[in-house]
Amino acid sequence: MADKDYEHEGEQDHISKLAFRAVATSDTAPFGGETRTDEVRDLDQYVAKGPPATKKEVASYYAYYAGNNGIGSFQYSSLLFQNLIYQAGFNPNVLPLGSSTCDVDPTAPCHVFWGGGNKTKAYTSVILIATGLTFLTQALVFISIGSLADYGNWNPWVVRGFSVLCWAFEFGFLGVTTANKWRAAMALYILSSVTFWASYVFFNAIFPKLAHDLPEARRAREEFLNGSIKEEEFERRCSMARSKIMNVSYFWNNVGFTICGALSLAALVGIGANDSTALNNWGYSVSVAVCTGFWIVLAIPWFLWEKRRPGPTLPAGDNYLTFGFRHTWWTAKKAWTLKQTFFYLVAFFLLADGIGTTITLVAISQTQVVEFSATQNTYFIMVQGASAAVGVFGAYYIQRLFNIRTKTMLQATNFGSLLVAVWGMIGIWTTKVGYHNVWEFWLFNAQFGFTMGAQFSYGQAFMAELVPRGREYMFFSLLGIVSKGSAWIGPIVCSAIVDRNGNQWTAFPFVAALIFVPWVGIFFISEVKSRKECAEYLAREAADLRKVSGAKAAEGENDHLS
Repeated sequence: MADKDYEHEGEQDHISKLAFRAVATSDTAPFGGETRTDEVRDLDQYVAKGPPATKKEVASYYAYYAGNNGIGSFQYSSLLFQNLIYQAGFNPNVLPLGSSTCDVDPTAPCHVFWGGGNKTKAYTSVILIATGLTFLTQALVFISIGSLADYGNWNPWVVRGFSVLCWAFEFGFLGVTTANKWRAAMALYILSSVTFWASYVFFNAIFPKLAHDLPEARRAREEFLNGSIKEEEFERRCSMARSKIMNVSYFWNNVGFTICGALSLAALVGIGANDSTALNNWGYSVSVAVCTGFWIVLAIPWFLWEKRRPGPTLPAGDNYLTFGFRHTWWTAKKAWTLKQTFFYLVAFFLLADGIGTTITLVAISQTQVVEFSATQNTYFIMVQGASAAVGVFGAYYIQRLFNIRTKTMLQATNFGSLLVAVWGMIGIWTTKVGYHNVWEFWLFNAQFGFTMGAQFSYGQAFMAELVPRGREYMFFSLLGIVSKGSAWIGPIVCSAIVDRNGNQWTAFPFVAALIFVPWVGIFFISEVKSRKECAEYLAREAADLRKVSGAKAAEGENDHLS
């Protein structure tokens, strides 16, 4: 049946055909007074509201994803900040302080003034401080806004608000192009990074709801409720719908990534970025602005065509200022009941750190080999973006063609990421391979989409298999906290390893272990068990909220009578 021929049924059409509806029932269960949690079905928590997602809306979702590609927000802005602070640095062993720049003797310590007076700190430590502040702020934002976005009509404005803020901060880089403004660059880097990742994470959290509003997903639900297909087939179709949205959107994300790289390359060539350090810095600022403008243009259709998918009403007695933290604490206390989700968050904590640190280690070697050239780095960025687009699209095509589980695809990409880290380990003993040569970075960026690029996509898609429906924002914000909250551990440990051994390649065995351990652990996570746990979680949540609301109502009645 073509999408245009599908007509969704009313919201209440099949209420009588559903299995035991724990959320909708009262505290007194209809089965002899006992709550039959074994009959709670996760799909019963999702009731379709409004029309299915239209082709225009889905296309605008992909367009926003293409614009919100991050090349300006966390690539060019980060490189600009690091360039400026390095240029402001000096050798602390040469007096007077600040008289000998770091490029005079690259092997000597490189410090900047920090903490007032003549106090100094290594510029790398300042970068780590900026990174730590970024992750801390992101965690606070995700916790406070994450659960809030699940309730009422706020979720569209969360994405819009953070998008607009990020655009403003990114345009601010146009005024930061000299070494003496490295502190402003640091502030803009932190603010743009926080707002970018907030917009990205919360926009990304929309995809499970959008996937379940696809006509084919609605159709699958109707067929299941009518008895035409079994639950396993229904869940398989829903899983494929989620994989479709995630993989196709990530494909367009990388198309946008590549286009931004091409536009930035044109800007770099136009201003002659290779002619001087100052022009190289200006080239990074212009590149950020170009990519921001690209994002704005592609975000407008989503802002206009997004259909409202409101969440439940905020519980009585709560307010939007405190509910996020209170509900996060409440969810944390109940998290043990979602064992599969909890184990995956632990695995993702290690996996994200291992893969992120591997990319950082490769990037450090890459930057050294190309001598900080913005133009050469842009070439690599373009190859990486094209690779990610082809890799993700190819992975989805293979998954659909051979009917492969999302978990299987994730594990395949995790294994590929492990091989990337193992390749770096070889560089400990030889310079012929192991990220010592330019050709290896062409190879790394060319294969990126088939390993780490697709891994990100399937890591998100598999999380959607383990999340209670209607709580996507809350749990995807936790996923964001996990992935970003662990990002500082790997670099710090690797820094200590490198300091101890004097060889940056000796850090690769550690990151390989960070990837290997969760790769093994994920094999033991069950999507089937997770569906039952998620349904029981929502049933308990509804019961607890009814008890709280009832207690508050009784208290209010007593106050009125008194």
